[in-house]
Amino acid sequence: MTTASQAYAVIKTRIEANRPLDGSGNVVLLRWQNQDADTDGNIGLPNIPTPFAYTEFVTDPGRLTGFGGGRGANLYRNPGRIDSFVFVPKGWGFAPATDIAEQIAALFRSYRDADISCFDATVYPGGNGSDVKPPGVQSDVDNYFWAGVEVSLHFDQIG
Repeated sequence: MTTASQAYAVIKTRIEANRPLDGSGNVVLLRWQNQDADTDGNIGLPNIPTPFAYTEFVTDPGRLTGFGGGRGANLYRNPGRIDSFVFVPKGWGFAPATDIAEQIAALFRSYRDADISCFDATVYPGGNGSDVKPPGVQSDVDNYFWAGVEVSLHFDQIG
């Protein structure tokens, strides 16, 4: 059985263990929902724009998918998704944002473990960073261009 917290921990651990690189080989900073600091402990964005990724885990209502013997033994499938927004400095061009996003997407395409099952992972171009200011980021992202990643997944619970 997997809880939402456990599924989130798998996602976060997988991305942090395989941090994406920018075009120069530098590790990209990571930011997470309901956390003020990035992976390097910075609260605000740096004065000189630097690539970073902000990732959220979102779930939808679970559905009963199997009867296993009555109350407390039924299988519930909980659909969810990973939404990751990659920000790069404006002027870097289109490819750096989508290339970093692709590294995140590749971690979850057809990924399955004991806790989560991932399916499609789509990279899509974005636009002006200020159009999708991540919650908790205490600095203007107007100096950035963004691209997104959306991963469909589910996790199961018995109850």
